[in-house]
Amino acid sequence: IEKTTEMCGIDRERVIGVGVGASGLVNYENGINVLAPRLGWENIPIQHLLENQLNLPVCVDNNVRTMALAEAFFGNGRGAGVLAFVYGRIGVGSGIVVNGQVFRGSGAGAGEIGHTTIIPQGGEICTCGNTGCLETLLSEPVWIRHAEDIAAAHTESLISRYFSLEDDRTPIERVFSAARDGDELVLQFIEERACYLGIALANLVNVLNPELIILGGMLAQGSDLILPIAEAKMREAAFAGLGDKVHLETTSFGWSAGVVGAAALALTTYLYQHAKDI
Repeated sequence: IEKTTEMCGIDRERVIGVGVGASGLVNYENGINVLAPRLGWENIPIQHLLENQLNLPVCVDNNVRTMALAEAFFGNGRGAGVLAFVYGRIGVGSGIVVNGQVFRGSGAGAGEIGHTTIIPQGGEICTCGNTGCLETLLSEPVWIRHAEDIAAAHTESLISRYFSLEDDRTPIERVFSAARDGDELVLQFIEERACYLGIALANLVNVLNPELIILGGMLAQGSDLILPIAEAKMREAAFAGLGDKVHLETTSFGWSAGVVGAAALALTTYLYQHAKDI
């Protein structure tokens, strides 16, 4: 933050506040990261630590909730009454914005779609301690691990060859490339997992009845493979045709969604809300 303000030549007196999007369960009221299992964090006072270091106001929220804010104010979600942003990468989460306001729930836990149970019997153990969570089916590390298993069992496969190449592609990009280029086993795996995503989205539709769902992270990165199947399953599984009324899109901001979201959080906290109160 110090380096960025210095590089941009910004007078610190003009900085109204700092927004932070953090992984895990975050209490927006006090800026404490209550629990982030994948980071090994518990009750980390992010707001307090940064305010002491920077001598600036700091607000903190869950990172996917900030991405939802970014879309609501600056992206594809402008004008949407109810939107949900679903993000998949190391974990899976969602953010919900209703009439321009973030919905956080009574315990700041609204949107934890990654920890909804999809396979109640025999599912994999999740980092949260439960089994069969959506995150055990749809996160980047899980997909890479399964692709590596396919590569090891089928050494002549495209995915095996792509994993052995020395280039700049990340592992998940190699997985998507193999599927696009005709690796049937990888494509079958992705289609199966996209179907699980569709079930989760149908549940989201049945509970929230949003008009717009936006996908981010690896779900947007592989949207050509994931979105058509997830969308079809969502529309099929949603109650009373509610899914037919939902627009399903990918993020406006690519991998910058989190940064734009953190800025949107600071703007809503220190500028927009303040102006409304006045």
